[in-house]
Amino acid sequence: MKKIEFKNPIFVKTALKSEHYPKLFCEDGTPMHEIAVAGRSNVGKSSLINHLFRHGKMARTSSTPGKTQALNFFTIDDTLAFTDLPGYGFAKVPEKVRRSWGPMIQSYMEKREHLKVILFLFDIRRMPNDDDRKLLEWVIHNEKSMILVLTKVDKLGKGQRQAQASKIIKAFGADNIQSTFYSVTKNIGRQELIRMINEALISEEEV
Repeated sequence: MKKIEFKNPIFVKTALKSEHYPKLFCEDGTPMHEIAVAGRSNVGKSSLINHLFRHGKMARTSSTPGKTQALNFFTIDDTLAFTDLPGYGFAKVPEKVRRSWGPMIQSYMEKREHLKVILFLFDIRRMPNDDDRKLLEWVIHNEKSMILVLTKVDKLGKGQRQAQASKIIKAFGADNIQSTFYSVTKNIGRQELIRMINEALISEEEV
């Protein structure tokens, strides 16, 4: 596939159930590859999507973490689809909503045929908890490529970032995790993440 330049972002739709997920195709009629953006509810997923797409209002941000409990679908370059998954792990979300998160995401990963890459956003100041490990287990179980995007790196000094990243990856207990640093406020990491996404998509096509 051609290199994704991250231009012409388009919001497609919001969906709660798999039967409402959009079927997305390139101009030549081939199905679009899809990338999912996952992470805790306060990790900055919407802000990263807006920064990555260079569109300030593409993904809705909220001052209340955990507010978004549906899947939001986008396209970029008329070639690649993105799905913003609901955030997890926020204590003030009703228990019924928290319980629905796991089955929703598991169903999406299992049934979304053209899902190729997961962007797992993780606040670099935190350490993995059970919910984070469960997400990683689902990614591995469903044999998806994953990029661990360590967000809010501007909150740490440059000398602290790599040491903290190593601690996080060790705590996950998984080998060969690709990771990168990102900060929306300091404009760090966009080009590197775009490069990694393109490389991951090429690797998926070669499988």
